Amino acid sequence: MQPKLEQPTVKVAGLQLLPAQGLSQPIEVSLLIANPNDRDLTLRGMSYTVGIENFDVLSGVSNQLPTLTAYQETPVKVVVTANVLQLVRLIEHFGRNGVKENVNYNFSAKLDFSAWLPALRINEKGMIPLAAKKR
Repeated sequence: MQPKLEQPTVKVAGLQLLPAQGLSQPIEVSLLIANPNDRDLTLRGMSYTVGIENFDVLSGVSNQLPTLTAYQETPVKVVVTANVLQLVRLIEHFGRNGVKENVNYNFSAKLDFSAWLPALRINEKGMIPLAAKKR
């Protein structure tokens, strides 16, 4: 018998460039995953895609994920790599339209839990500031 569980929610908390590795530019995505249940949830794995200005430029997978503590938001950091073709299209987009202080992003993921909870597909949209705020 499967227990009745509420689906966790995911928020993108930030993006950070990591040191370049040859021609590859890894980016760390910081997430906050809220577990609204009365028990901890174990993640077996996650696949994810990050789009910037409607270009799906980043993707990745991970099986090194923390347990989602009951009734808490758990910070999760994952690393994504670039889709070079989409990245070129994004650069062309910025060349035509300019780079603004904020860019639109979309984050989609599949979270694979233990056998007693079905996989969760999430989609999150928002804006990420590119420029530091002036004081």
